Amino acid sequence: MNLLVILTLLGVFNINVAFSRRRSKERSSSPQVIHKETCLSGNGSSYRGTVSKSASGRRCLNWSRFENLWGIGDHSYCRNPDQRLKPWCYVRKNRRVAKDYCDIPKCSPSTVKPPPSTTTVKPPPSTTSIKPPPAVDTELTCGEKSERKMNKIVGGSFTRIESHPWVASIFNKGGFLCGGSLIAPCWVLSAAHCFSDGEGTNIKHLSVYLGKRAINETDDIREQNFTVEKLIVHQKYNENNFNNDIALLKIRSRDGRCAVQSPSARIVCLPPSHTRLPAGFHCSIAGYGKERVGAWRYSQILKQAEVNLISQTDCRSKSIHHRNLLTENMFCAGSPDWSTDACKGDSGGPLVCEASGRMFLFGVVSWGVGCAEKNKPGVYTQVSNYNQWIADITQLPEYTAGKLYPTK
Repeated sequence: MNLLVILTLLGVFNINVAFSRRRSKERSSSPQVIHKETCLSGNGSSYRGTVSKSASGRRCLNWSRFENLWGIGDHSYCRNPDQRLKPWCYVRKNRRVAKDYCDIPKCSPSTVKPPPSTTTVKPPPSTTSIKPPPAVDTELTCGEKSERKMNKIVGGSFTRIESHPWVASIFNKGGFLCGGSLIAPCWVLSAAHCFSDGEGTNIKHLSVYLGKRAINETDDIREQNFTVEKLIVHQKYNENNFNNDIALLKIRSRDGRCAVQSPSARIVCLPPSHTRLPAGFHCSIAGYGKERVGAWRYSQILKQAEVNLISQTDCRSKSIHHRNLLTENMFCAGSPDWSTDACKGDSGGPLVCEASGRMFLFGVVSWGVGCAEKNKPGVYTQVSNYNQWIADITQLPEYTAGKLYPTK
């Protein structure tokens, strides 16, 4: 009798388990909210599929081969870790490493994760799709950056281009030449000594990049590249003492545009004419220059460092060489322990100082004795002495007026 009861109970239990499994299988076959899509939803930041070729058909490289800022892992699948337009990956293009978008199949409406809202929002009536013009910086949007986290410059540390989005890299015949700063959508400010032939330089050999984090990589997604339409070297530049060491480049893309605003390409503010900051003021420099004197190559990745402004009197007293060459169109800066400085390859790049939450271009990397040597600070062109010169050439007086600089 007891055996019959036990067998009956086991039979009921097996029926319930089978029914439960069947119900579970039915539920799993119905549409669900997908948290890790294997198809493209939105910008694809939650895509976790296995597409491993770019839209151009190139094989994606393994993420672990590169400086892994994203924590993506040891694989070569397309991902979107930095909120770009859609997933991308590293590929090889003409023996260089580049970033390329991927073609990911779009999710069907039944598999797309719904927004976390209980209110149903009706879409606006359909109209003819008109693509808005690309955003362009103005004198009223200068000096802003989306990335504030600091991660050569001798000393200093690697930094993302979004921390210094006005940094321009100038190339001559495909080789890195100098740095520069985007001061208006069509204009880059640099140093005159970068162009040894002056205005006789063949501008057809020059190219300018914005958004470039590494000079040995091509990032088609983040970068903008330009030809040089005009090169204007200051008419009173003195190559013997580097006085008036300043130059302007007018840039133009292949489709005739100037720089488009993006997190990796912004213009830097210019301070009002003849504005000077006090000694000891903290500023920052950024560039791809050599990390020490005698280094055989430039820093491949953008670096930044903090420096303090030094008074003219102190700068002249620290070095006989500075005493003989320093003019009122120059100023000095360095770190208190002489551990950070600009070096060869940083020439033309920016020295920026913050005021009221915006970055203002006070200096252009000009010259120095060695790199990060004691009592031999770096020397910079005093940008605010050239506001009128810049306005006359660019015909953009609104950019040189320093409207956003605090009055007190």
